[in-house]
Amino acid sequence: MDEQFKFQGSCYCGSCEFICDDRPIFRVICHCSICTRISGGIAVPFVGFENDKLKVIKGVEHLKSYRTTERMERFFCGKCSSSVYNQSLLKDRLFRDTSLMNFKRDQQGNIIDLDKLQPESHMFFSQCQQCYIDAFKADGLVKFSSMPGSKVIANSD
Repeated sequence: MDEQFKFQGSCYCGSCEFICDDRPIFRVICHCSICTRISGGIAVPFVGFENDKLKVIKGVEHLKSYRTTERMERFFCGKCSSSVYNQSLLKDRLFRDTSLMNFKRDQQGNIIDLDKLQPESHMFFSQCQQCYIDAFKADGLVKFSSMPGSKVIANSD
């Protein structure tokens, strides 16, 4: 019997909510300069879904967006300014992704179904800031120099 997948999430204030009703197509930690500058973090864990599998179910009227590149449009809540999802603009690779941190949590603050959402690899690891490389090397995940499928950076380097 096939395992059922259904995930829920929202922006920080809860005005914009989404559901994802299929298994993720990728689960990565992004180190690119765009994602880290937008988030203010050292990296951003993303969970990607087929284009029609991540659906905004509440607050569409609050969504604002901007294009960071010709390949990606980012949607955020107009009320709290937090990220909701990103839309790929690649004609041959349409998908939507959202930060792992946007998914619904239990009463203790733990992400529900984390085992089905947690990252499997890093991307743009060549852009990881030098002072954080050792911390990420210890996680044992595959580290792609740029997009998944690119050169792999060894954990022992």
